[in-house]
Amino acid sequence: MLSMLLLVILSALGMFMISVPVGTGESAGLHHRTAVARNMARAGANAAIARFPVVSGGGSPYVRRIPVGPNVTGRYSVTSQKAAAGNVPGPGTGIEEYDVVSVGNVTDLPVGDVRVVARIRYSSDPAGRKAHILRWEESGPR
Repeated sequence: MLSMLLLVILSALGMFMISVPVGTGESAGLHHRTAVARNMARAGANAAIARFPVVSGGGSPYVRRIPVGPNVTGRYSVTSQKAAAGNVPGPGTGIEEYDVVSVGNVTDLPVGDVRVVARIRYSSDPAGRKAHILRWEESGPR
């Protein structure tokens, strides 16, 4: 009788231990915050591209904070400036190149920021303004 009771108790305990997720709460939260930081950096770069030909260089970045959930706020900080003269097509062509740096983060992300660095070729012609992405690099936690 005692062995049967012990068998039932151990079986119930084993079933409980298997059904409890181990560590998924922390890793899911970290994954979510990292994804938010990456999306914030991408959003900042795209916002800068949409604002061309306005640039925000010289230490005055364009900053935006967006609430993304309970107790979580995403933020991006974007700096855009004209590219160095040696890399730009000749003067009078109506084509300019810009370097865009966007940093995205989340209020309580312990692993760091996500950074997007892009080179954009911008042209304004009678048909309208056009921005072409020449280079797009992302770095940060995955």
